[in-house]
Amino acid sequence: MKKILIILTGVLLVYGEPVLANNEITGIAIAKKVSKAKKEKNTKNTKKLPSKTKKKVVSKKKVTKKYNSVKKKTYKKKYVKVPKRVRTNVGEMQAYAHNMIFEYGWTEEDYQALVLIVYKESSWRPEAVNKKSGSCGLFQAYPCSKMAKYGKDYRTNYKTQMKFGFEYIKARYGNPQSAWAFWQKHHWY
Repeated sequence: MKKILIILTGVLLVYGEPVLANNEITGIAIAKKVSKAKKEKNTKNTKKLPSKTKKKVVSKKKVTKKYNSVKKKTYKKKYVKVPKRVRTNVGEMQAYAHNMIFEYGWTEEDYQALVLIVYKESSWRPEAVNKKSGSCGLFQAYPCSKMAKYGKDYRTNYKTQMKFGFEYIKARYGNPQSAWAFWQKHHWY
């Protein structure tokens, strides 16, 4: 029946292109024309890239290989166990620090300096650990065990860390403003 339709219409569409049919076209000839049309359609869609772009791709690969082969600086790794993130409110910690300022006889300016120091050292994160040096806590005590005499929970409790930090600043600089001035010059205190 299909052969009759082809002969009667005289035109066969193969992938959108007309193919003239005559009485001599058989099923095998139609199959050959269909497969030839498929191959032509596939080769039109997948054109080969020009050789210039292939060279660029190869050169990028060479660059990455060279970059990966360059030895990077290696630091002596200190394996410090990082405690889990403790959910603490920064406002709560700052209010606690503000109340402690007056116990030490310091001023509002000292409080502002203290806020800046803690922000620069740990971003107000009690669990902060410097992976290179091993210092930890709000005030980045080195070694961390220095804070142990203020409480067993010194790795996560901001109140314990505050007690250590205030005592450290008082003993070394006298007040937070002096500590902040030193920090601005040396980026450590």
